[in-house]
Amino acid sequence: MVIIIGAGLSGLVTAYRLKQANIPFKILEAKETVGGRISTKTTENETPIEMGATWFGRQHQNLNSLLNELHLKPFRQYHGEYYFYDDQNSSHHGKYKLPHQEPSYRIAGGSFSLINTLAERIGEDNILTSHTVEEIKAYEDKLTLKINNEKTIQADQIIISVPPKIWVNQIQFEPELPAALTETAKNTQTWMEDSIKAAVEFSEPFWKENQLPSTIMSNYGPFVECYDHTNQQENKFALCGFLNPAFKEIKKEEREQLVIQQLSSILGEKVREAKSYLEYIWSEDDQVKWPKDIFMQPHQNNGHPIFRNPFFNHRLIISSSESASLFPGYMDGAVEAGENAFKQVFDKIKQEQNQQLN
Repeated sequence: MVIIIGAGLSGLVTAYRLKQANIPFKILEAKETVGGRISTKTTENETPIEMGATWFGRQHQNLNSLLNELHLKPFRQYHGEYYFYDDQNSSHHGKYKLPHQEPSYRIAGGSFSLINTLAERIGEDNILTSHTVEEIKAYEDKLTLKINNEKTIQADQIIISVPPKIWVNQIQFEPELPAALTETAKNTQTWMEDSIKAAVEFSEPFWKENQLPSTIMSNYGPFVECYDHTNQQENKFALCGFLNPAFKEIKKEEREQLVIQQLSSILGEKVREAKSYLEYIWSEDDQVKWPKDIFMQPHQNNGHPIFRNPFFNHRLIISSSESASLFPGYMDGAVEAGENAFKQVFDKIKQEQNQQLN
C-alpha cells in the first residue's frame, strides 16, 4: 500500500497515475477539503473566483499536457492594451501601454476543475480528509504512520505531498531524517504563504467597455497586482489579484473599503456598484503558513535537489510543488513533482518484483 500525504495537485497527480497502474494507495489530507493551494470560490451569482493558483503559460508543459489528457480547456487571460501604475507619490503614477509579453492562461471552469477531475478519476473512497499525520516510523521493510494522535496504519511507501516547511514542523520521524534535509526543509519558502488574494465582482465589465486599464500595479496597495477576471464564457465579471500582505493587520471591512477606494480612484465611480468582495489570507492557513512568525524570500530553496532524493531505503518520497526541478511553487511544478513521485514508486515496485523473480 502506498500512502500519499496531502491532496493538493501534486498528491492528486501521483494518485491518478497509481490508479492507472493498479497500484493500491490512499491519500491522507489534513483539511476537510482537497485542492491545497488551488481554491476556486463561487459567489452567490455563480461567478468563479480564484483565491489560489490561477495563471500559467505555454512554457508550463507538464500542466498543459495534463490538461490536454483530462480534456480541460485553457483560455487566454485578458490584459487589454494598457496598465495603470498606481503610486501617487511617484512621478510614474498613471496609465501606460502594456509591453508585448507572452500570453498567460486560466483553466476554463476555474482551476478547481482540475482538482475535481483528478479526484473523480481517483475515487472518493481513496481520499481520506481530516486525517493529520503526526508521526512516521521506518522499519526494515515497512513504514508506519500515526494519524490524528490515535490511529496507526502501515505503508510500503509514503509520499509526502505537502510543502517542506509544513511536514518538517508537523511530522515526527523515527529514525530522524538527515540533518541536511530537515534544515533545507525548515528554510524552504512555501509559495503563496504570505499572499492575500482578493477579488471584486461586478455585473458588467465596464473597464473593457470604456477601454480602462484592468491591469493595475502598485507599490503601496492595497492591491499590488490586479487583473481582469472575466470567465471563459464572458458572462461573469470581476477584478482579482494580490493585496499587500501588510494589509492583513486591519479588519476585513476596512480592507474592502480601501480596495474599493483604490479601484474607484483609477477606474471611476462604477467600482462602487460592486456586487461582492472576496478574499483569502493564506498566512492564516496552518497547512500553508507554518510557523507563523518566519519570513523567507520568495522561492527560497524551492526546487532544491535534496527533495528529489528518496529516503528510508527508497520508501519515503518527498513531493509537493516546492520539490520540482522546473517552475517550483507553481501548478506546473506540482504536476512535475507528482509525476516524479509516481515514477519513483513504480521503479521501486518493479525492482522488488525483479528481485523476487531472481
